[in-house]
Amino acid sequence: MRNLLKLLIPVSMAISAIACSDLKFGDAFLEKAPGVDVTIDTIFSSRLYAERVLVSAYSTLRVGYPIHNSAWPPGTAGLFNIGGAYDRATGQLDNDNLDAITDLMNSHNDWASGGQEYAAGNYSADVENGVSWTKLGFAPDKETHWIGIRRSFLFIENVDRVPDMTEQEKTVGKGEAYCIIATHYLDLLRHFGGVPLLKGSVGADNVMDVDFHRCTVEETLDYVVELCDKAASMLPWTVPAERDGHLTKASAMGLKCRALLFAASPLFNANVAYSANTPVAKNMNAEHVNPSDIEKMYWYGDYKAERWQKVVDACKAFMDENAANGNPYKLVQASGTTSDDYRNAWNTCYADRYNGEILIQTGRHYPTLAETYLRCYFGVSDDHGNTGRGYGGGCVTLNFVDMFTKSDGTVVKYEDWSGASGRTSKIENDPFRDRDPRLYESVMIIGDHFRGRPAEMWVGGLERGAELANRAITGFCSRKYIWDYNDETFMNRPSNYSYLRLAEIYLTYAEALNETGNKAEAYKWLNKVRQRVGLPEMNDALLAQVQAGKHIPTYAEPLQGDPKLREEILDERARELYFEENRWYDIVRWKRDDIFKKTLYGIKITIAEGGGVRTADTNNDGVIDDRDDIDAFASTFVYSAPKAEATRYWAKHWDTKWYLSAFPTNEVNKGYGLVQNPGW
Repeated sequence: MRNLLKLLIPVSMAISAIACSDLKFGDAFLEKAPGVDVTIDTIFSSRLYAERVLVSAYSTLRVGYPIHNSAWPPGTAGLFNIGGAYDRATGQLDNDNLDAITDLMNSHNDWASGGQEYAAGNYSADVENGVSWTKLGFAPDKETHWIGIRRSFLFIENVDRVPDMTEQEKTVGKGEAYCIIATHYLDLLRHFGGVPLLKGSVGADNVMDVDFHRCTVEETLDYVVELCDKAASMLPWTVPAERDGHLTKASAMGLKCRALLFAASPLFNANVAYSANTPVAKNMNAEHVNPSDIEKMYWYGDYKAERWQKVVDACKAFMDENAANGNPYKLVQASGTTSDDYRNAWNTCYADRYNGEILIQTGRHYPTLAETYLRCYFGVSDDHGNTGRGYGGGCVTLNFVDMFTKSDGTVVKYEDWSGASGRTSKIENDPFRDRDPRLYESVMIIGDHFRGRPAEMWVGGLERGAELANRAITGFCSRKYIWDYNDETFMNRPSNYSYLRLAEIYLTYAEALNETGNKAEAYKWLNKVRQRVGLPEMNDALLAQVQAGKHIPTYAEPLQGDPKLREEILDERARELYFEENRWYDIVRWKRDDIFKKTLYGIKITIAEGGGVRTADTNNDGVIDDRDDIDAFASTFVYSAPKAEATRYWAKHWDTKWYLSAFPTNEVNKGYGLVQNPGW
């Protein structure tokens, strides 16, 4: 009983003064210790303070780029301080992006956990007890999603008492809170499967009456859908510019599409569980768990084609609602037909505020991206007043670069390229010319325009650095969310993050249509995303060409989708949604062990012997880094053969347990009904 209470009170959605202790607004009045004169009655006696509770719940939503670790000293994570800093909303791989443990990036950050723990095979259930760097921690008394759920319920259950809010304002606020809860539970579902479901506030007076056992996948998904539907019924389809960032009906309906897609995929929707290891309820957990439910905590227990149809129905409902409201949500379109036109449109669609494409944005208090840790973990230059750049978190793989076709839609692979003299060429004829415009906005490519000069991605160049420097050791580094890393783009760009945008819904619709046998309609929604960047329409002939020779897995279930189109949609999701933390979930939900086990590659680019070198300040402008002072651009470059990255643990020791995260052993051992995932 004592151990159970130690767990349950921190995880509870308390409406007593206990819950006020994590609501710190930077205001002297509300900084007073709970139990003095800061009570629920005090907070919800004012619209100002009530809205701050809701904003503090918003602050817990996940952001995919690294935030300065303000959660110091330990125990301060999750605090909302107007006068201070926000924490970074879950461990986030200790400042690696989730793409760093996929085939798109390979982290060379010497201390971040993407490479040091996950790729090295050091992750375990015991590690989850620390929760400082896992891809999504679970511990109820530490993790930001539980804080967000608690704050949201606190708002829902108390906002009606606020005297200076209208009934409509209260309803909309509750809808936003329900959507925040849905977002957190969906993140938990995608990492853990079924989880304990809290459906209201819990305090010291009723904690013993609440069932905290782990629920099934189906129960967890149904709850997410219920929350999305409830939120949608309370929220407007759009908000005016001054309320940009608030969740809407479109946010809730889009989130529902994402949830149903994940659950319809073979990880959960299959005739055989992804793991042959069947966990058992240990210690006191057996008292709270029905043995027949254990397998269904990480798997539906069967395959049903109707689960794919539910995705189609949810996406169609979204499109119909958007049309009924005059289609205010649309993809950001280019103003012309040049590569730069397409690039300029695409590099704003995921970052600019109020652009008509982002459905859920999750920023932080930082006024500009310059104040985030993007500049250090994913930065490319040693200049701009600070040498603390390029920690190696964004080393893009050649595997990802080769996913981008030529601008005419045809396939081109680096290993098939040969310059005029073997693997050599001038910079203007490098092997990455004339590709899908999104390549150059996602990845730093040699010779591409960067800060008024060609990007120096050769050994010794400004962006690549020394041969053993971590920041671009694969020959590439991330450019998305960094742009030119200058005052006009990065330094003064609002720190906005796209958690969910319309392009993902289009691709979700295309995937579900394919899996329900409607290939022609699937092409329609896939092509909307392709055409935005000037790529030709996908059709059967082009599909056969771009997917020729690829390994395409088969499944025991009677899937109706064209396997090649399925693969192309997954490739398109990788290209379109890079750095938006989708790839991990895509390869997990389709059980793509082949991707986990593949060899990752980089390249090395050097200046040919006798080629140009950086010279003195020949134009006397006081800047030696100026392009006018560099001879290298007229030189010949040597491109290495693909260079294999260090083998990840998964490649030789693959286990299906990696599809879902482990629950912390400390939590499992408390005996309140938390059953461990298979293999952990």
